[in-house]
Amino acid sequence: MPHECDACGETFNTLSRLRLHDCPADEPDDPDPSSSFDAFLDSISDTLSANMQQRSSERRKRGLEAASDALKTTLEEAAQGDVDAAFGLIGRYERELREYHDREDYDTYRGILWAFYEPVAAALDENATREGWDFLVDLIDAYPRENTVEEPLVSPVIENAVGRHVIRTRLEDGVAAIPAESLVYLGSFWESMGDVSGEESLTYGWGIGHPDHSAVDHLRDIVTEELFWVHGALSHTFYADQHAAADLLEALLTDERIDYEDRYTLASVLGTVDDNSPPQIPRYWDLREEVDYHFEFDEAVRSRLRETIEAEGFHRRLGGDWTFSDMKI
Repeated sequence: MPHECDACGETFNTLSRLRLHDCPADEPDDPDPSSSFDAFLDSISDTLSANMQQRSSERRKRGLEAASDALKTTLEEAAQGDVDAAFGLIGRYERELREYHDREDYDTYRGILWAFYEPVAAALDENATREGWDFLVDLIDAYPRENTVEEPLVSPVIENAVGRHVIRTRLEDGVAAIPAESLVYLGSFWESMGDVSGEESLTYGWGIGHPDHSAVDHLRDIVTEELFWVHGALSHTFYADQHAAADLLEALLTDERIDYEDRYTLASVLGTVDDNSPPQIPRYWDLREEVDYHFEFDEAVRSRLRETIEAEGFHRRLGGDWTFSDMKI
C-alpha cells in the first residue's frame, strides 16, 4: 500500500522511500540557510580560539614557574646587548629544556620553550644587529644540527635570529653578503619538517642565487624526500628573487621524478605568493614593519608561469578564468 508524507503529501510505494525522500517541508525558514550553519561554525571557531588562548596562557605560566631565576636574569642581561650573557642564555635555555624533555615532562618542556621563545629570539636578534654575522656564526658553530636525535632544543630560536639576518642582509647588501654557513645551517633542517625547527628554517629560500651555496640544487635534490619543506621554502625564494624562483619552480613542475599530485602541490605556492601576505616565518618578526616590503609579480614572470601551469595540465582543475589564488590548497 502507498505511504503518504504527512508534511508534503507526496506518496511512496515503500516505507523506506518515504523515510529517505528529501521533503521540502524540512527546509529551514531562514531565507539564507547557510547563515545558521555559518553561525554554528563561528561558535565552534570562537570556542576553539578561546580554548587555545587559555591553554597557551596556562602553558606560559607553567613555563615561567618552572624556569630558573638564572634563566630569567640572563635573559634580561642578554636583552640589553650583553654578548656574553646571550651565549650564556642559550646554554642555560638548552639545559633547562633538555632537563624536562629527557624526563618526558613534555608539558613543562613546551611551557619553557614557548614562554621564552619570543624574548630569547628578540635578544639574539638584538645582539646580532649590534655584533653582525660573527655572533650568529659562533652560535651556529656551537649548536649545529647533526641529526634529528641530536638536534639542539634551542635550534628554533637560533634559526629565527639567523633567518631574520639572512633576509635583512639580502635586502640591504645582496645575497653574496650572506655567509654560506648560515644557509648550510638552515638547509640542514629539512628533515625536521613537522617540528618547530623545520618551520623556522624555511627562510633558507632567501639564499637563492648565492654564489657559494646552491639553494636551487639543494631544493631539487630533496624534493622527492620532503616535499612540504621545499614547498615552504619556495615562497621565500619568490620573495627574494622571483625570476630565479620562477626558473626553479618551472624545473620542479616539469621534473618527472616528482609525482603529478606533488607537482601540483608545489605549484600551489603561487596562490600564497600572489596574495601578498607577509611571511609568517621567522616567528614574532614582521618583515613589512622593518623594511616596508611588499611582493608583486612581474607580469612577464606571471605570464610564463601561467604557460607552464597550462602546459602541465594543472589548469584543468581550476575552471575557465583561473588565477594563481585559485591554486591555494
